[in-house]
Amino acid sequence: MVIDVKTLAMANLAVQVLLIIIVSGAAYLAKKRELGKHCMTMRVAVPIQIIAIASVMLPSLLGYLEHGTPSIFFKGEILTHHTLGLAVIALWIYINLVFAGVAKIGVKLAIVMRLSFTLWILALLFGLYLYVQIWVG
Repeated sequence: MVIDVKTLAMANLAVQVLLIIIVSGAAYLAKKRELGKHCMTMRVAVPIQIIAIASVMLPSLLGYLEHGTPSIFFKGEILTHHTLGLAVIALWIYINLVFAGVAKIGVKLAIVMRLSFTLWILALLFGLYLYVQIWVG
């Protein structure tokens, strides 16, 4: 059974909504100082996001680029979305390396965590905008 790109995009949207709920819950746990539960939640969310990128977002984007004719401006919007997403993944990996003692950090780790959460929300909003532009509008 072949799944079309629009179905992949809708599946990704569902995964991203689930992830925003999970990561918001993790942020709440951190605020309550339940750091063990926070870390465990994030260690589940990050691989899910990486799997979603590799298995859903990339094929969906490639399918759209193959069959669509995006403008230069729209390609810039896609690039912005992907740059934000890659920055979030890099920050999440870095945060885990700090917790594992592999990397050191010069600022409060909470600042880096808040930055990654903020960038992730921006990437999510940009992705939602792109979804609407491609599949609804």
